[in-house]
Amino acid sequence: MSALVRQDSTVIGGRFAAPRGLDGLEGPPGRLPFLGMTLEERQQRAFLECGVDVAEGVIGRTDATDHEDRLRLLVREDVAIGQLAVRRLLERARSEGCDLAWRASGRVGNIASEVALGFPDEPWLVALQPGSAATLDRIAACTTVEIEVDERLVEFPLPPGQFEADVLELPLSESLVLPCGHWAQLLWANLLGMGPFLYRTLGGRNVVEMGVRVARAIVRARSTDPARVMATYLRTGDQCRIHPSAIVESSWLADGVEVGPNAVVRGSILSEGATVEPLAIVEGSVLGTQATVQRQAMVKYSVIGSRAHAAGDMQLGVLDRGAALKKTAALLDQTVRGAVRVSAWGRLVRAPLGLAGVGVGARSVVGANAFVAAGRTIPAGLVVVPAPETILRRVPAQLPEGAYAIRDGALVPIHTES
Repeated sequence: MSALVRQDSTVIGGRFAAPRGLDGLEGPPGRLPFLGMTLEERQQRAFLECGVDVAEGVIGRTDATDHEDRLRLLVREDVAIGQLAVRRLLERARSEGCDLAWRASGRVGNIASEVALGFPDEPWLVALQPGSAATLDRIAACTTVEIEVDERLVEFPLPPGQFEADVLELPLSESLVLPCGHWAQLLWANLLGMGPFLYRTLGGRNVVEMGVRVARAIVRARSTDPARVMATYLRTGDQCRIHPSAIVESSWLADGVEVGPNAVVRGSILSEGATVEPLAIVEGSVLGTQATVQRQAMVKYSVIGSRAHAAGDMQLGVLDRGAALKKTAALLDQTVRGAVRVSAWGRLVRAPLGLAGVGVGARSVVGANAFVAAGRTIPAGLVVVPAPETILRRVPAQLPEGAYAIRDGALVPIHTES
């Protein structure tokens, strides 16, 4: 990356410590899955794409490396950023000559406030002028500036009767700056960042590249219909294996990804070594390194962490690294009526846009036939199974023919006579 972009020796990028630990996720923050890489890798790439080298360590910890002679662009360690946001804050910092903290304008800023889960005024991305040391106190004292960002509104239908509106309008922008310290934040950072990322990486980074790819897509689709043309956009890494009967559309696949027979992958990002087994459905989701969506599972608008396994049904959910959702289990994503609420750092708050599924902690297992209500957080290292009373444990050797129910682990005759 640094060989393709001219580096600016007057600016240095870096990270600073978050004010609180992760909630519903296992650290460190830099290892969280974000758009096919780790969060730290995406942060570094955003800086490097702007020609900004990245310093080692984290400000606020003993391993930090400071560069007082340069303008410093610092992102909080648990915050996802896009390169366009970095570029715009850099331009503003140079023009104003003082310490600044980022805040997006318009609907992008509004949705960022919702994703904040009650902490919208904290600094996430800052610019510090040269001349004195970077400290957490100095970062907290930065002047917040509202920066104009480009956005495009996309409409999504909502379940009728559950919300005040029938349509959800989401702003898509490459200038996103969003926290990821809570599982619901990580979910929405990936969902809001996915569209611009896929558009840029699949569609092309300049007019010439976009024109060539559109022409090729029209030939592959044998049609000029936009939906059919966009469906043919696909990026595959080395040694990917996609079965001829599988449907893979508008997606980004890293090296070593495998998609089995009759599986469906649409509008998704699959990290290195991820697997989608036969007959599984993955739509609008991000799969971490060596994550697996097992046979006949359904994963929609979710994040699957490294080495996690999904065999049941989930929507708007998060499986942290090594977690498992067993077959016939389900992570629910709706309440009977109204917005979903989640527990965030000891407080019950409204989920971003009122929409969230379930967060399953690292190495936790949700067993077969277990249903988890929307907004719940399952801590790390748990095994969750249905009530033992519903599991048949005792079967007598001799039983007359007839109908039986399971009660307290045993079979009880059902009397059908009226």
